[in-house]
Amino acid sequence: MKQKLLFIALLICLLGTSKLMAQDKMLLRGKADTLQVKIMELGVDDVKYKMWPEDSSMPIMVEKKERIRKIIFANGTVMKFAEDEFSNAQNYASQRKMAVKIDLFSPIRKVFSGSFEYSIKPGMSVEGGIGIIGIGSYTSDAYNFTESDGGFFRLGVKFINQPDYHMKGMRYTHILKGGYIRPEAMFIHHENNGTSNFSLFGGSGTYNVNNKIVVNGGAFFINFGKQWVFSDIFCVDFFIGPGIGNKTVTYYENGKMVGSLSNSSNFGMADIYANSGGFGYGNFTSTSGKVSFCLQTGLKLGVLIGSNQK
Repeated sequence: MKQKLLFIALLICLLGTSKLMAQDKMLLRGKADTLQVKIMELGVDDVKYKMWPEDSSMPIMVEKKERIRKIIFANGTVMKFAEDEFSNAQNYASQRKMAVKIDLFSPIRKVFSGSFEYSIKPGMSVEGGIGIIGIGSYTSDAYNFTESDGGFFRLGVKFINQPDYHMKGMRYTHILKGGYIRPEAMFIHHENNGTSNFSLFGGSGTYNVNNKIVVNGGAFFINFGKQWVFSDIFCVDFFIGPGIGNKTVTYYENGKMVGSLSNSSNFGMADIYANSGGFGYGNFTSTSGKVSFCLQTGLKLGVLIGSNQK
């Protein structure tokens, strides 16, 4: 008799444990509590469920999917939900998320400037760029600078704009497309070299002086722009960005440092490469050694790369 009672008690415990383990868990946005539920139906926009323990007399509850962070089913399967269609990464799974871009007008300024953009998540991407200074030659009547070389590096995070209001089903047409704001840091170094000819007193001869200007600087910009994407193949990016910057400009004669230049804009190449965007204002800063206002603008053409899962 005791064995039968023990068997019945064990069976009840097993059934109770099995029923307890059959519950689902639902976590809502903005709430720390985990709801013990039984999922009844997953709809297009809603989730229907009953509170646990399940009872036939319990009403069926309905929750919008955008209010649900995730559901953990009884079998251990986890289903996560996006807060809105804009931030739902599944909407952009078939789109390329990387782009290689060049500044269209940078060669006019004797510079090659390019950048790489990578989408971190919907609405946010990181973009870095490099520039090579010294394509072609430059001549200054005063100092006869005929050679210039150097480079720059820039890095920023792009925050893509969303509309002021959301309607059901709204999303980006492309994950890299839209108006944006991009805070960006930039660092630059370049040198200008040339030779000046001077006549000796009384016209008895001439002598040469090897001139060199060395520029080092950094700046922080807030860029405002818009990017268009066409057929998930190429893109056009236009931006303008005010900022603040600082640089040092040092002048050498025959390898010997003469001193820092108080206003580098008098020496041509010291400023011309500050704006890698290709056109617009050339002054990186107006005065050597002091923080001042600077401005850049650019027009880029790019090609989208990476796999697009169809």
